[in-house]
Amino acid sequence: MSRSGERVIFWTLPAVAVIWIAAFLLFPGFVPPMSPKASAAEVAAFYRDHLSRVRYSMILFNWFCVALIPILMLLVERMRGMAHRTPVLRYCVIGAAGAAPIAFLTSTVFWLIAAFRPDRSPALTQMCNDLAWITFTCGVPFLIGLCVFVAVAIAYDDQEQPVFPRWVGRFNLVIALALVPACFAGLTLDGPFAWNGFVSFWVKNLAIALWIVVMAVVLRQAMDRDRVVAGAAA
Repeated sequence: MSRSGERVIFWTLPAVAVIWIAAFLLFPGFVPPMSPKASAAEVAAFYRDHLSRVRYSMILFNWFCVALIPILMLLVERMRGMAHRTPVLRYCVIGAAGAAPIAFLTSTVFWLIAAFRPDRSPALTQMCNDLAWITFTCGVPFLIGLCVFVAVAIAYDDQEQPVFPRWVGRFNLVIALALVPACFAGLTLDGPFAWNGFVSFWVKNLAIALWIVVMAVVLRQAMDRDRVVAGAAA
């Protein structure tokens, strides 16, 4: 029964992906990303002109953040089969996997606040917009930690047939490195490291999307292996 429940959770991933893509395309501040150099009047005008799209896209993003947590817990469950002397690495992944979606959920709340009262002072709207973008862009340490913990756990999975292939650990380290530059988006208003820059926005978001796709594939393979082993034991 538990394996059936896991498969149900896993196959919600396509729906979660659709919500994510829909929210990304619906929010007018992503394509193209808003400039940190926009004046308070320009930011306020943006929210007045795109009020409904901002509100509904952020509500969709809220659902994506929450729906991602059970799927990440499937990864944690697979780690139970790793040959470790301690469950600490699994607990670290639990903490990072639970906190990362919440960090992004917080940014969606700031965007909703910015759109909640379109007639407020432009300076206050700009401040809420800054809070949203800085939180969304710079809140990657939890994701970096998640990738690093997974990579270390795979490296220490010392058994003949590890839960995940060794290359998955190296892949997680590459993703972690790709996310690091986004941590510094709060230091500049232009260039590749700004929140709308190539590195901090496009590289970061594409790296996250790639991580979800690749980890979904290897997670599916690990779940199928577990089902075969359980059937043979029965």
